[in-house]
Amino acid sequence: MRGAGRHRAGVDRPRGSTRPGQPHRVYLVLCVVLLGAAALLAGRYFQQSPPPPAPPGALGAIPAAMTASAESGPSRPGLRDPEAETDLERSPAPAPPPVPAPAPAPPPPFHLAASPPTSVRASAVGIDSPLVQVGLHEDGTIEVPSSYDKAAWYRLGPPPGALGPAVIIGHVDSYRGPGVFFNVGAMRPGQVISVTRADKSIAQFRVDAVNSYPKNRFPTESVYGPINYAGLRLITCGGTFDEKTRNYEYNVVVYASLLHP
Repeated sequence: MRGAGRHRAGVDRPRGSTRPGQPHRVYLVLCVVLLGAAALLAGRYFQQSPPPPAPPGALGAIPAAMTASAESGPSRPGLRDPEAETDLERSPAPAPPPVPAPAPAPPPPFHLAASPPTSVRASAVGIDSPLVQVGLHEDGTIEVPSSYDKAAWYRLGPPPGALGPAVIIGHVDSYRGPGVFFNVGAMRPGQVISVTRADKSIAQFRVDAVNSYPKNRFPTESVYGPINYAGLRLITCGGTFDEKTRNYEYNVVVYASLLHP
């Protein structure tokens, strides 16, 4: 047969047939092509499709308002307005609370207008005397009345009834007998001393204390020092009489305060 010699025995193949193993290679290439196309389509699908909504009540779910764009306006809940923060930063600090006004000073204790005294009386111990005025000696000691039967007001201090310690002094005795303040040392707390003044008013004082001091330890500050009420001091001599110096060794001081009428 013509051309028959071109073929080897046993290897004749019908037309359209393939070599052994070739169909598997074709199928493999076709599968790879199909998988690549599927992956490309899936990528485009996931890029264009929105994420699935979170189930209600899911932990970690973010509200849609929290993921909105900044251009949606300052009224979005959960977001701070930058302009509002700027306004807050620019707003002035709150003013400090007002400082309360200091409480008014309490009124001074009861006292009378200044008026010179004219007489003193302490009926409980038999004292009733007109008053003269005394000042200071050149050495700074207080003057004493020239009369033994009259008491004297120390005019460089406040008058009885005014604020401060008014001082009235008198002799305890003389070579003639008892002086105007002979019984001052017998006064007791609670007794009353009355002082008549030039304006016709009467200032009444209650005795607070009666003390005796050695003359070399006289309490000048307690007797003449400033006080915040209307006070009165009656001063005389006391203790043992020294024949050599012709003076008493002690002073007796009565402390009293003005009574409110």
